[in-house]
Amino acid sequence: MSEPRIAPIEQALQCPECDYNLTGAPSQRCPWCGWEIDVDLLVAMGAKSGHARRISVATTALVVGIGSLVALTSLLLQPRAMSTWDGLAVLAVLAAGGGHIALGLRAFSTVVQWPMRPGSLAEILRFAAYLSIILGLLGAGSVFDAVPTPLVVRGVQVNGVLEYVVLALLLTMPGWALLLLHMVSFRSPGGMRTDGRRRKLVETGHSESAPFFIEFVQRFTKDQISHTWNAPPRPTTPAIEEAIARTWEAELALAREGERMLFNGDLIRLVEARVTADQLHLDLGPTCYRDFLGTNLHNASMVLQCGVRHLANPLGISSTVLTSDGFLVFGRRGPRVSYHAGYLHTFGGILEPSDRDAGAQFDLFGCASRELTEELGVRRDEIAEIIIAGLVRDRNILQPELLFEATLTASRAELSARFDPTLPDQEHTGLEFVRDEPEAMVAFLKRSAPVAPVAAAALLLHGRQAWGNDWYEQSCFVLYGDLPPIHVAGAVSNKVDRDIAP
Repeated sequence: MSEPRIAPIEQALQCPECDYNLTGAPSQRCPWCGWEIDVDLLVAMGAKSGHARRISVATTALVVGIGSLVALTSLLLQPRAMSTWDGLAVLAVLAAGGGHIALGLRAFSTVVQWPMRPGSLAEILRFAAYLSIILGLLGAGSVFDAVPTPLVVRGVQVNGVLEYVVLALLLTMPGWALLLLHMVSFRSPGGMRTDGRRRKLVETGHSESAPFFIEFVQRFTKDQISHTWNAPPRPTTPAIEEAIARTWEAELALAREGERMLFNGDLIRLVEARVTADQLHLDLGPTCYRDFLGTNLHNASMVLQCGVRHLANPLGISSTVLTSDGFLVFGRRGPRVSYHAGYLHTFGGILEPSDRDAGAQFDLFGCASRELTEELGVRRDEIAEIIIAGLVRDRNILQPELLFEATLTASRAELSARFDPTLPDQEHTGLEFVRDEPEAMVAFLKRSAPVAPVAAAALLLHGRQAWGNDWYEQSCFVLYGDLPPIHVAGAVSNKVDRDIAP
């Protein structure tokens, strides 16, 4: 496909197949459904669907703006000398009138889907509207100077108060109108559409955002995966290496105090993931646990200032498990794990050099199956199906986590019977189950807190695949008040730096 003339990252365009907001996506495919993006078609569709509303808003804004400026001339041409109150009234009308004209011209000139993408103009117009309202309320005080014989009833200057109310309404009306037009002209923050096609935000009192973000959501089988080895180590700086060394020494001291073992093992780093309609390609490279501890786990915010590629970024492998009798299975992490102790989590680990197969290729599916055997006691022949479902990152430590979904022939009762939390290498203290039904998921996440970000992402993305995008969006709104950010693999580094630094 030829390069489109307008990139989706600059426009508020929705995918015609799944209705996903493509803002922030690259110019190849929709992150959700894989639809090949034709931006010219999207622009034409958006212009058509929003044309009537756009013209209505633009016309209203220009009429009110011009009318306000005409009214302003009457204030300036009044025979009496202008007072301070009059000056405030003039400024109120001028701010609102100028804002309406700017909004009208912008609405007429836009060619993308309505409503418009918020930016600096949206903030300026909002400020102009509030400023106009405040100045209008102050400027209406001139009526108290203009009433020579006030009518006082029970200590209240009745005629002056009524005149003030009427004048204040007249002077603030353009500001209120500008606020209203602003609301219908610009999309809400966080990518929410205001054109009525997305469900309203569920009021939950939660102000926090999602604890994870998504690089891709797409299902791949074993024969759709490829990878290359990227031998050069991650870029670094003296300050980063000093932080890693300092963190490692501190963790070694804590390990000695707690009489636990801590060693620096080799790990496999995700350099980049590239997704097409039917293929996932991973660039992998070397890293180690010491670097992971000193960058992602303890100093992610500092290291991220130099760029996401300076993080160790070992590739996590974890599985959402579905039993034969319709339950999803998660584990409660024990106190001996290095991070997320006590959290509900998926079953998995980190890709290691030992996960190479006989052909010296990394066996991602073998790694996922091995972790299920070690942590959940699942036999290889009990895994009826296993696929890759997506790639996510914990918002705080930014470690990439490749999500698998494994369907078992074993039941909930069988897994519970064989699970032994007393085994020496067991990372979990217990198993927790939720029935694989849409109405059970949100309540399960709430009552199971604390929940690791990867586990929340795995459950919600499983639900999106099973019950659709409407269920997914509503669940995210209930839990987090917004949708998790999505940054397509291959364009992660600048997105992380700009949008979601911890």
